[in-house]
Amino acid sequence: MDKKDAEILLNFLKDIMYSRRYQNLNVTILNPDAQDLGEGLNLLSKYILECKRYIDEVSSGNTSAKPVSEDNPFIKYIESLVKAIGEKKAD
Repeated sequence: MDKKDAEILLNFLKDIMYSRRYQNLNVTILNPDAQDLGEGLNLLSKYILECKRYIDEVSSGNTSAKPVSEDNPFIKYIESLVKAIGEKKAD
């Protein structure tokens, strides 16, 4: 991976962490050896944004909110936390 690709991927990673909107990295601007990493970061970006949206819904009081995607591997942990908090409040 060259320096340009590393800079693009690092900036995209920063966008994933700090942005509230879904952004898709155009992996065709990367060299072929960096495109798989770019695709992986695109998927990570999608999953993190879904988690942020779900957490926003739940934290605003909508405890019956449902996640957007069933294939997101991180959502199940958040759902378990929401369920545990709901059970604790019911006690």
